[in-house]
Amino acid sequence: MHDHLHSIIENVPVDYYQNGTKNNFLQRYWHFNKLKKVISFIDFNPKRILDVGCASGWFLSEVLKIHKDAKAYGIDVYEEAIDYGSKLYPKINFSVSDAHKTKFPDKYFDLVICTEVIEHLEDPKKAIIEMKRILSKDGRIILEVDSGSILFSIVWFLWRKINGKVWNDSHLHSFNIEKLENTVNEIGLRVVKKEKFNFGMAMIFLLENE
Repeated sequence: MHDHLHSIIENVPVDYYQNGTKNNFLQRYWHFNKLKKVISFIDFNPKRILDVGCASGWFLSEVLKIHKDAKAYGIDVYEEAIDYGSKLYPKINFSVSDAHKTKFPDKYFDLVICTEVIEHLEDPKKAIIEMKRILSKDGRIILEVDSGSILFSIVWFLWRKINGKVWNDSHLHSFNIEKLENTVNEIGLRVVKKEKFNFGMAMIFLLENE
C-alpha cells in the first residue's frame, strides 16, 4: 500500500461512519442510499459474507440486520478501525488484511461486498481477482464505486474542502461504467446487473463467475 495512503487512512477517525451517518446529513444521505441499493442487490440468503475494506464495520452491521443468519467477515488495513469494530460488533469476524491478497481459502464466500474501496487501492484489478478467487462457484460480488461523473467531481472537490479534508489525495484511480465493466470482464466475471444512483454520482455492479 502507498505510504501516503496509509497516512491518510490513519487520520480517519475510527468511528467516521458511525458518527457521520448520525451527525452529518450529506454523509447520512449518501451512505444510507448506498446501503439500500446494496441490500436490494442481495437477492438470495448468503451463508458467508465478506466486506472488503470494511473500516470499523458500520456498513456490514447494517447489512446483517437484514441477513441475520449469515456468518460475516470484514477486512481492512486500518488496524485501529478493526479493533474498534471488533468491540462494537462482536458477531462480525474482523481481521487486518490487504485486499490484494487475503488468507481466505478458495471459493469460501457466497457474497463479497466492496463499496468505495477499489479507487483507493494500488492495484484494483489485482484486488478484484482476489475477490473472484475467494468467491464460491455460484457466489456474487457487489462492487460499488463513484461514477466519475462531472457532478461527482464537483461534489467531491467541495466535500474535501469542507468536511472531507481527510480524504485529500486518497483516490489513486478513477472509474466509469465502461472502464469498470471492461475490467471485470477481463477477469472472468459477468455483470448480472448495474445501476447508477445518488444522482448518478455512484455506480453499483452485481457480478458472478462466467
